[in-house]
Amino acid sequence: MIVTVGKNGTIPLPDNEEIKLNIGDILLCKFNEDKRSIELEKYSDQTLNDEQIKAHGSLCRVEELNSED
Repeated sequence: MIVTVGKNGTIPLPDNEEIKLNIGDILLCKFNEDKRSIELEKYSDQTLNDEQIKAHGSLCRVEELNSED
């Protein structure tokens, strides 16, 4: 899946039924060669804690935005 980065660095979840992303999922983020888009895919190990995600460097967790943001 290729996504567009929005306001404040957010990436909206697609409404596509085929893409099964949920709050809390861990995603692998890969920049395309032109650095203008990011490819996201579910990471194979969904059991990592926040420290392990940070240490990897290319992972992120899907989080719900605060409605005030």
